[in-house]
Amino acid sequence: MDNVTLRDIAGFCPEEAVWKMLADVSAFLLEENGGYQITADTVTVAGNQFMVTGEKNQTPKEEMVWALGAAAFYAATGHVVFGGHGFSYQQEHPHAALPVLQKSFQTLTPVIHQCLCAEKSKRISMESLMLSAEKGLAACSKRQRIKAEPVSEPTRESHHEGEKWPEEMKA
Repeated sequence: MDNVTLRDIAGFCPEEAVWKMLADVSAFLLEENGGYQITADTVTVAGNQFMVTGEKNQTPKEEMVWALGAAAFYAATGHVVFGGHGFSYQQEHPHAALPVLQKSFQTLTPVIHQCLCAEKSKRISMESLMLSAEKGLAACSKRQRIKAEPVSEPTRESHHEGEKWPEEMKA
């Protein structure tokens, strides 16, 4: 079976999966000393491990950090950053607002903003990204999950003829 790509799961990833993707991919890129193109098709997941597939190239680390932030946003929302125009759009429109994740992903938003910083010199480093992702993953894993109480089935009793369910109404 082929590996599942980020494109396959985008928009369906819980916060923990996005942190895991950031931690795994940044660690891989540091170990490999960079040089990979980060896209929705090159970030894959096999079992419980995210990785980057494809040929090694000369992509600078700063660009990979930006692309990894964009990939994290895509994984969480299913939407591409800047309408898919990427970093070039950001350069042409320096005042364009950075994307914000929904409230349930609010701890990820600042990290993604650090990745998507237009000024390369102010962008988070790959090393710092990996450390932030590892901390975010650990914090996410430790959060106590609240177990939902079972919901009882609605009753179909009614006191008046007009309160009956439509499918039970007589013609």
